[in-house]
Amino acid sequence: MTRLYLQYRPRVILVNTLVTGLLLAVIGKLFYVQILEHDVYHNRAQRQSTNVEVLPAIRGNIEDRNGELLTSNIIHYSFAADPQVIEHPDTLVTLFARTFHRPAAYYRKQLAADRSFVWLERNVSRSRCGEILAHQPQGLIVRREVRRRYPYGHIIAPLVGFTDVDGKGISGIELEYDTFLRGKKGWQVLRRDAKGRVLFSSGDNGQMPIHGARLRLTIDIDYQSIFQEELARAYERLAPRTIHGILIDPRTGEILALAQHPSFDPNRPWASPAADQRLRAITDMYEPGSTLKVVPATAALDAQICSPVDEFDCENGEFAYHSLLIKDTFPSDTLTFSEIIAHSSNIGIVKIAENLGPDLIYKFCYRFGLGARAGIGLPGESPGLLRKPVDWSAVSTGGIAMGHEVGVTTLQLGLIYSSVANGGQLMRPLLVADIQSPEGKELVTNRPEVIRRVASPATMEQLRRILYYVVEEGTGSEARLPGYAIAGKTGTAQKFLDGSYSDKEFVATFAAMFPADEPKLVCLVAVDSPKYGSHFGSGAAAPIVRNTIKRILNQDDDFYIPPQPSQMSAQEKLHTPYTLATAGLLPADTTPGVVPDFRGSSLRKALRLARRAGVRLQMEGFGRVVRQSIKPGTLVDFNEVCLITLAPESE
Repeated sequence: MTRLYLQYRPRVILVNTLVTGLLLAVIGKLFYVQILEHDVYHNRAQRQSTNVEVLPAIRGNIEDRNGELLTSNIIHYSFAADPQVIEHPDTLVTLFARTFHRPAAYYRKQLAADRSFVWLERNVSRSRCGEILAHQPQGLIVRREVRRRYPYGHIIAPLVGFTDVDGKGISGIELEYDTFLRGKKGWQVLRRDAKGRVLFSSGDNGQMPIHGARLRLTIDIDYQSIFQEELARAYERLAPRTIHGILIDPRTGEILALAQHPSFDPNRPWASPAADQRLRAITDMYEPGSTLKVVPATAALDAQICSPVDEFDCENGEFAYHSLLIKDTFPSDTLTFSEIIAHSSNIGIVKIAENLGPDLIYKFCYRFGLGARAGIGLPGESPGLLRKPVDWSAVSTGGIAMGHEVGVTTLQLGLIYSSVANGGQLMRPLLVADIQSPEGKELVTNRPEVIRRVASPATMEQLRRILYYVVEEGTGSEARLPGYAIAGKTGTAQKFLDGSYSDKEFVATFAAMFPADEPKLVCLVAVDSPKYGSHFGSGAAAPIVRNTIKRILNQDDDFYIPPQPSQMSAQEKLHTPYTLATAGLLPADTTPGVVPDFRGSSLRKALRLARRAGVRLQMEGFGRVVRQSIKPGTLVDFNEVCLITLAPESE
């Protein structure tokens, strides 16, 4: 041990101690960070270097029975940037200025902001930003958004419903089947280096979205458009509070159309009253009046208590029924059973009901589905109102037979007449035909379902003959279509307001089956509070049904029935030709279209060709197209109209 060492030994020991202490402190800190607090610092590093991006699922579309899209999804893109990460701002500015025709100074100002996130463009269609998407500059943030659109607008809005800004179903089909339609969002993990640059990982870094299922309805959008337009025309003529109706295939229970006016625009739902968004055919309950007379009539025929030729004293139009004075609009002395239904005699139906008794009346009301939800599978369906006989008064038997003291929806009333039309089977209403995954896998398939048998086929055949007489000789004559057999029943019910029946407020209804012998279509219209003087079911509702059936006959080859020879009246008014645009079947487009060759096509095929080509169409006659006013292949503007002439194949 040298003298020098001894001289500096205290200092050496001190330095060694300090170095050793520092080394132990570093080792301790490393142990603390790497071992004890590993999870904390690992998670912090993950948050700083990674970002989880949500991949939205595309909402499934809703189609009509023929595959026509009732909804669509418009994909928009939004662009943002972190100014601190952009490596070549001049290149980015030039690209955006050229693409969106804005001054370059606008984008330079955005990128000069002292923020980590700035918007550059919002809600841009793919057609406008294709170049940017193909060559995304480093540091650009791209967000893909999907917006729901409804190409048919108000025509089918209350049924289809609409979604909110987040793509969630709010009403109608969109709400009830939201679980199927919305799909499931995906996600991906983006990793970044210290400069914020994206590092692509070769491993599992996310999950792809599962897109929504496709929903196919039983609705025929062509029928729906016709029906909607006829209701709108009647609304102008009758000035009611509301008007709505339903078309049903009685053989299967398929709902072919559910229309109402006023309606609303699902692309701008906030612009209309909330009441217009309600699907009135299933939510609104009312006393049906004389359209319910088919219920006691069915009971009387099926129980063989009455026959169509039995006669009843109708008291010359006035009859004291317990505490009520019953009056007939058309006073009669004696009427047969068939004439009571045909001329809608209240006195006659009350006497028939008294022969049946309350238990039998209630039994058939129940068999027809009154007082219970039909099961259409939509939110807000009303069960209607049917009290049990123990709660009836002395006049309830006759009152219910006349269509009072009972509440129905238009859907329930339509199913009653469907039972008459199909030979006595109450069908479950069928609205959604099937649901398929994006890959085409069947998720749900619905088939026609019989709830119960109401009456025998023979009974219903007798009743259809009587209801045919209603249209040919009775109160439903406004529904008569020359050359065709239509069976139906009118109804004019006073509204029960403020504790009594009103003398000025009515619900006018008409239910029809077509053709009368083997019905393929049931059409029912309800008009709420038409202007007084036009408040009868015969004048308010029956013409709507007639015009709707006439236009469907003219349009649909599958539904076409050759007319019987008939002598048309010279005074018959000719309707203004209908155009494809006024029927609501043409998309809102202003680009020129090329006129197809319509010759030889059915009207339905011609309508579809015109829709796809964006050509406005006007038509006259029925059958197949024999002439067109503009040559095929001609380029026309949207305002130009091509007139097509149709004629039966026999001509």
